[in-house]
Amino acid sequence: MPIHHVLMALLVAVVWGFNFVVIKIGLKEVPPFAFAFLRYAFAGLPLLIFIKRPPLSLGLLTAIGLTMGFIKFAFLFVGIDLGITSGLGSLILQSQAFFTIILSIFVLNYRLTIQHIVGISIAFIGIFLIGLEMNTEANLLGLICILCAAFSWAVSNILVKKAGPVNPFALIVWTSLIPPLPFLGISYMFEGNNHVWIEIWQKLTWVGFVCILYISWIATWLGGSLWAKLMGLYPPSTVVPYSLLIPVFAFLSGWLFLGETITLQTTLACSLIFVGLIINQWPRPNKNVPRALRTESKVPSQAAA
Repeated sequence: MPIHHVLMALLVAVVWGFNFVVIKIGLKEVPPFAFAFLRYAFAGLPLLIFIKRPPLSLGLLTAIGLTMGFIKFAFLFVGIDLGITSGLGSLILQSQAFFTIILSIFVLNYRLTIQHIVGISIAFIGIFLIGLEMNTEANLLGLICILCAAFSWAVSNILVKKAGPVNPFALIVWTSLIPPLPFLGISYMFEGNNHVWIEIWQKLTWVGFVCILYISWIATWLGGSLWAKLMGLYPPSTVVPYSLLIPVFAFLSGWLFLGETITLQTTLACSLIFVGLIINQWPRPNKNVPRALRTESKVPSQAAA
C-alpha cells in the first residue's frame, strides 16, 4: 500500500477507536438500540436525495446494510447487555480480521503469504495480551453474541469487496438506509414505547447530540467510506489487520479523555500490534520480475542523467 493509503487506514482506526469513547458518553443519554437507530437515520436520510444510488442490486445493498450495520451492532449490544464489558467486546469484535481472511480464502480464492501469517499472528498476540490484562469473566452466551457480530462484520467486508469499484461514500449512505427500521423496531420492543422517545428528546443535551453526529457523520460517513474504498482496492489480508489498531486507539482515547489507565502490559501489547502490522505491510519484491531487471530499474539511465 502506498503511504497515503496507509495513512487512510490509520485514520479509520483512529476514528473508530475514538468512537468507543463517544458511544460510552452518548449511551448515558440515549438507550443503545435507539442510539443505533439515530446513528443510521442521520447517516442515510439527510443525503438520500443528493447522492446517486451505486450501481448495485437491491439485494447486495440490503445484504451489506444488514451485515455491516444491523446484525453486527444488534449482536454487539446484546452481548454487552449479557455481561460482556464494552472494552472486552471491542477486543473480541476484532476477531473479524481472522474471519475475513478465512472467508477471503474460500470465497475470493485469496492466498496468504508467510509474511501475512507472521504479521497477523504477532498482532493477535497483542490483542490476546490486552484481553488477559482486562481479567474479565466473560458470559458464554455474551461471548457467542460478540463473535456473531464479528462474523457479520467479516461477511460485510467480503460483500463490499465483491461489490467492486463503486463510489464508497454512496455505498455507505445507501446501505445506511437499511438498519434504521429494524433498530427502531427492536428499540420499541426492548427499550419502551413513545414515552421513551419523548424522554430522549427532552433530556438530550448538546453533548449527546454531538455524539450522535460523530457516530453518524465521522464514524459512518468518513470511517465507513474510507474502509470501503480500501477494501475495494486491496486484498482483505492487507486491509483488515489495520482494524486491530482500533482497541489501541480506543485505550489511548479513553486515557486522554476519560482518565482511564494504561498499564505496561497494555503498552507492550499495543507495540506488538504495531510490529505485526509493519511486518504484514512490509514491501515485498515482485517475484515475477527478474532480479537483474529489478536492479537495473534502480540505476538511472544515461538519457535520464
